Amino acid sequence: MKFDLSALAVIAVSVAGSWTGLSVKYDRKLSVLSAKINACSKGEAAPTGTSTDSDILSQVSERLKRRMEADADTELTNLDSPFTKNGEGWWVAAPGAMFRIPGGLVIGNKNDACTYGKGVLSVEGVTFSATNCPSGEGSVTFGGWNTASGDRATVTGGVHNTASGIVSSVTGGWSNKAEEWYSAVSGGYKNTASGSAATVTGGRANTASEYYSSITGGFNNTAKEYYSSVSGGSNNTAEGPYSVVSGGKMNAAVGEGSSISGGSLNTVSGKEATISGGKRNRAVGLSASVSGGFQNKAKAKFSSVLGGEEKVSSEKYGIYPE
Repeated sequence: MKFDLSALAVIAVSVAGSWTGLSVKYDRKLSVLSAKINACSKGEAAPTGTSTDSDILSQVSERLKRRMEADADTELTNLDSPFTKNGEGWWVAAPGAMFRIPGGLVIGNKNDACTYGKGVLSVEGVTFSATNCPSGEGSVTFGGWNTASGDRATVTGGVHNTASGIVSSVTGGWSNKAEEWYSAVSGGYKNTASGSAATVTGGRANTASEYYSSITGGFNNTAKEYYSSVSGGSNNTAEGPYSVVSGGKMNAAVGEGSSISGGSLNTVSGKEATISGGKRNRAVGLSASVSGGFQNKAKAKFSSVLGGEEKVSSEKYGIYPE
């Protein structure tokens, strides 16, 4: 039996080159040819097969040719790369280069305890184990120990913050929570926006718990009803719809559309009633008002107390002092 050198070369390359991805069928045929070569070298009769030797070699050669051409087509060159290395050893992207990363991008260490969402971005240092977890689809986490579990939620700084509402956000601070749709906390410490589209700008231990409610700052303030707001101070509560507490401490705006500008321990329960300041004053009637003083009370509709101590305006449109 005779084999020319080119045929033997094809066999050797094919058998040695597992990188070619040849099918099992061709591997078996090549094994038959190898057996024939061994038999001939010993002067023995070569085993026969169903295909001719030339047919097998032709098929293998064509398969190798196609594979090598495919590899050549996909080989990258320096001209194909969007990066170049500058003199300082930095890899720099080409101007106008665009990158698409369907799965996500984690800069820093991987958090093994996190189930990463699709299309996420996380940036964290590498000194310690990774702590950020962008588990919502399209979510983003910066800083440390931050979690963005709502879809398209973002935590862009600080530590121990959580954005669990859809499209919610925490900009920074410590232990802040944005828990409902479109809710946001800008910073501060232990603040919570638990109403839809509710916001807390800063301060400490503040809670905006109804939709479109807001707290600008201060300590331990609460906006409990829709469109209610507290601008600052401490331990103030805006309990009525559209109610406002601008500052002071331990004030409560309970009536719808009611407001307290400042002072302490003041309560407005009348609809659209107001207290400007003072201490322990009450505005009970519709659109009633107390401007200041101590323990004054505007009871009737449209009544008002301008000041003094323990004064009561109990007649409709009544004013004290007249």
